[in-house]
Amino acid sequence: MGKINCNVIQDILPLYIDDTVSDDTKELVEEHLQNCEICQRVYHETKADLENDMKLSAQTKESRNGANDLKNFSKFLKKRKIKTILVSIAATVICFVAVFTFMNKHVTYISCKDAGITIVEDNEDEVTYKTNIRGNYHWNTSLDRETGVETIHFEQSLWEKYVDSIFYPFDHIHSSLKKDEIKEMYVDKDGTTTTIWEAPEEEQKAYLSEEHTEPVG
Repeated sequence: MGKINCNVIQDILPLYIDDTVSDDTKELVEEHLQNCEICQRVYHETKADLENDMKLSAQTKESRNGANDLKNFSKFLKKRKIKTILVSIAATVICFVAVFTFMNKHVTYISCKDAGITIVEDNEDEVTYKTNIRGNYHWNTSLDRETGVETIHFEQSLWEKYVDSIFYPFDHIHSSLKKDEIKEMYVDKDGTTTTIWEAPEEEQKAYLSEEHTEPVG
């Protein structure tokens, strides 16, 4: 077999170094390298270049994997942060609802003394009075149209007392129309009554002498 051209050997060298040639080709290349210094030098240079390329490829792959790991970790932290925020919001809402429910279910009956009722205006049409109750409150009334006597009492929840008063001002003014009643009485929890106001005797007699079947107001 004739001498093989160096160019052919040098073209085969990358495949030879990667060990992807047949046994016959491998034997042919090795035989040529033993007798050709130029191809030996090219062989070592090619092998060094391929090894450097492999190292660079491995480093690039490792860097890419590291970047992916960092990206995945960032995603994990972001999801965990969002989850923590959502859990915190849910816990806050639950606590608020629990406190709101508790404070609105605990209602206190306000006595006439604690209400601090004071008449501020008394004219021929109506009587106006105010209270000194702290915060908001609600009341229940009952009017006996036949006798012209209205009863009232105040109640207050913890929410009305401590929270409503922060956000809303309350004037605590009540008005009673004289054409609808002649007396208003406060009823304490034990049934004790206190007169808030009452019309003069002449007006009471005039009221009682009439029938009151028309709507209140």
